[in-house]
Amino acid sequence: MITQTMNSFFRLGAIVLLGTLFTGTSYAQCGSWDKYPDGPTKAVEQHVIYRDLFKAKQYDQAFPIWEKLFETVQSPQKFEKLPATPRRHFKDGIKMYQEFMKADKTKAEEMLPKMIKLYDQMAECTGEKSSDRAYQAYYMQRFKADVEETVKVIEKAIELGKNQTPDMVFTSYASLSIYLFKNKKEGFDDEKMRLIYKTLKDIATDNIEKKTKNADKYKAKWEKVEKMFNDQGVSDKIFGCDYYVEKWKPEFEKAKDNMEQNKEILTLIKKKCGKDNDFYKAVDAVYAPYKRAQDSLEAVRNFGALCNRKKGAFREKQAKSAATEEEKTALKKEAFEWYEKAVEEATTPEECAMTGDEKGELAYRIAYNYYKKGSYGTARSWCRKAASLKSNWGEPYLLVGLMYAGSGKRCGPGTGWDSQVVVWAAMDEWNKAKKYADSKAKASQYLSKYRKYIPTKGDAFQRGVKEGSSYKIGCWIGVTTTARLRASD
Repeated sequence: MITQTMNSFFRLGAIVLLGTLFTGTSYAQCGSWDKYPDGPTKAVEQHVIYRDLFKAKQYDQAFPIWEKLFETVQSPQKFEKLPATPRRHFKDGIKMYQEFMKADKTKAEEMLPKMIKLYDQMAECTGEKSSDRAYQAYYMQRFKADVEETVKVIEKAIELGKNQTPDMVFTSYASLSIYLFKNKKEGFDDEKMRLIYKTLKDIATDNIEKKTKNADKYKAKWEKVEKMFNDQGVSDKIFGCDYYVEKWKPEFEKAKDNMEQNKEILTLIKKKCGKDNDFYKAVDAVYAPYKRAQDSLEAVRNFGALCNRKKGAFREKQAKSAATEEEKTALKKEAFEWYEKAVEEATTPEECAMTGDEKGELAYRIAYNYYKKGSYGTARSWCRKAASLKSNWGEPYLLVGLMYAGSGKRCGPGTGWDSQVVVWAAMDEWNKAKKYADSKAKASQYLSKYRKYIPTKGDAFQRGVKEGSSYKIGCWIGVTTTARLRASD
């Protein structure tokens, strides 16, 4: 699994080897005791002296002796009773550089490149090891080496270690790559970040499934990596709908009755995929009945404690599923009674607090409900309240205009003068509605449509009414308007 992922890295050119880093250029000296100018016996003496100081952590005294010895004896082989320790001088030098930089971070600029060179020389003389490159990357990050160069060292560790790559690289690789990605560094695009994510996931998964010695560490490190990708918004950017469906579908199948999880899934999949997604629909089919039942049970149990708006909403919901028309009518009537109280109440509980716009919209719903029942006078009052509560809104004026225009039979025989003058009042309302963007187009449409129903100049002449004169309309309308006339048919 990890091999396939790493092959993808190389195809993408993810590991760009610059300068002498991992080039294999044969610059390293790999001399043993016999290369020392004063002979191997003297070389061993110098080795013992610096090693004693090194073990005592007297690095300042040990270093110059090591440095002089290392010029010719880099990779000691077996000599007399001494075993071969081909990596000893490299490791000691690396350790001392690290200790010096820990003690004085200002020395990092000078010593960090020397430490890195030792890692490269050790690899050339004694062979590459994933753990060496992992530690090199750790100290490069600690002492603020170039981020991209540090990432290359981590990727070398992964190339060498594959599924046995030390878990210590996980968070470093994630954090540095995320930094480069967020700063739009070339090569660190969505595809590269998906590969990094998959690489680390594959390593962790392999160790967890095989229950290796450090399986728990890999699991903990992977959880940190996943959290970093999520918390810093990287997952949202690089993973689309398919990723989240793939991630959550098995969890849903394992625990379909986990309603808290189902709620979380629905929120995420709606955001990433939309409500038309098949997986969203499958989860919603399980969750929606539960949610309805819970809401209904909660409302029934605590109806008296609900605020007026929620009482109305609950009764309206009950009305939709009522068994008979009589029950439906009664429940809906009660719902709107609660809504009226919600709009008119001086103070509202915090959980039901509404903005002025929200109150205005609820007032309009009340008005429309009265309009549908034919209670035009009450509907008009609620329209006026709606318009006062929500600013820059023409919808209430449209509805009042429609009620005026539809009152021909209420205020007259249905035809003729008394039934036609009501359109003047309607036009007044629609002209008000034209002032608002939300209702301008519809108001203009109504004005054009109903102009043919206004009285003719002949009818007006017989009644002594002139164009533009004031005219009081009786009936339930009871407003003074302006006469508007059309040519006789």
